[in-house]
Amino acid sequence: MDNFRELYVHTQVRLNMAHETSARVFRQASDDAREMAMRVIHDPALNEIKGQAENVWRTVLEILKRLRESISTPNAVVEQLQIIFRDEIARNNTYFVLVGLGTGCMFGCMFGVWLARKTIANPIMKSVACVSYYGSDNVTLCKTNLPHLRSSSDILVRVRAAAITRLDVEISHGYGKILRRIIQSYNSGSPEMPLVVGRSCSGVVENVGKDSKSGLEIGDEVWLASNFYEIGLASQLVVAHESRIGRKPVLIGFEGAASLPYDGCMALIALKKAKLSENSSIGKKVLIQDGCSAVGCILTQLIKKWGGYVVVTCHQRSAPVVNALGADEIITFSNDSFETNFYEKSIEQSTFMNELLSRQVKYDVVFITTRLNYSTKFIERFLTPHGTIVHAVESIMPSDEYGIFMRMMFKIYVTLKRMGTTVFGVEPKWADEPHLCHNNLDILAGYINDEILNTVVDQVYNPQEAERAVAHVISEKRIGSTIITFR
Repeated sequence: MDNFRELYVHTQVRLNMAHETSARVFRQASDDAREMAMRVIHDPALNEIKGQAENVWRTVLEILKRLRESISTPNAVVEQLQIIFRDEIARNNTYFVLVGLGTGCMFGCMFGVWLARKTIANPIMKSVACVSYYGSDNVTLCKTNLPHLRSSSDILVRVRAAAITRLDVEISHGYGKILRRIIQSYNSGSPEMPLVVGRSCSGVVENVGKDSKSGLEIGDEVWLASNFYEIGLASQLVVAHESRIGRKPVLIGFEGAASLPYDGCMALIALKKAKLSENSSIGKKVLIQDGCSAVGCILTQLIKKWGGYVVVTCHQRSAPVVNALGADEIITFSNDSFETNFYEKSIEQSTFMNELLSRQVKYDVVFITTRLNYSTKFIERFLTPHGTIVHAVESIMPSDEYGIFMRMMFKIYVTLKRMGTTVFGVEPKWADEPHLCHNNLDILAGYINDEILNTVVDQVYNPQEAERAVAHVISEKRIGSTIITFR
């Protein structure tokens, strides 16, 4: 009990001391604040400011008094106006002052209304896009605005799968950027970046324009492709004109269907350039460079089914696949030296040249399916007298290297060409591009349904794995197509 009483007394003493200390500190702070306020009030600088304010106020009152007196006597007002408009210079100055005030007030009101407007956030979707033209490392998963029907003949498609191609990798390095920038400024006016990639896709019809004559309905399974200067298709939703969309073959899934539209059209155009068809391919000897590319896989199957003799080049990993597609002969390279055989050695010393020399065969057609860093003129010695070399790859765009003046001239050219094609009702052709229309898609669908053509899908990735998908596309181990699935 004594210990508790001592603890209570000790606590009371501590509390009293704390209270006295707090009161002393508060009184000291109050005295300091009062002293500071008195110094500010009696400061000569403050008195000077107060004097100036009083002078301004007296001047304002004097002006208002004179104005009231002048308004009360109309003659004084007229005299003042005569002084203001005494000559032409004064009248002009007054006119420009009034115009300036009126214009400033008008634009100020418009700007204020614009700032006070209600902003509605645009609905967004997932897309695989490049955020700059500094390389494939800038291709990633992005959020972009939902598309809308631009014309009554457009069709909205919910994408199930999209193909990432080597052309998309080149686009991420700036391929076709000048032409794309000009065309998109006319078509959509949307920001250039992020730029959605993906040249082919498959999906389900979500909406159909009221004037569409395609016969497609909501829920139909379709596939489509886009050119390099257009917005890509690796998005959850895409909009395209009805002429670009075809019905998906029923024998293949969405991932397989997404691998064919663009590369299939490239293959059809290459076959047309080579004058090869079901009737003219019989007995023809054909060499396909990089037979494991998406276009190479398609060419190998079609020419073999049409009775041609097919020789392909590929790396060892893809040899079993190319052999299953029907290649008669395969020139293989080791996985670690495949690119070396083409780029780091001279042509005369390459394994490719040695293989061609050892065979001593003349070819009717040689297809180049990937862009090479050297001239293909040396292949001419292995052609028959009427043989030809066909490049089944996009041509180089000179406009990408234009300076300021040439860009201006190129924009004028594009504008005039666009106006001319609009007047004559035809679709402009901007480069050596494949004809991406529903007719070619229907031809490919017929090959699929007749089991003449099979899809070759190497890897399937989710949108979150966009970086891995692009890395696989540019690797030497890829076979056929690389797919992004949105299911």
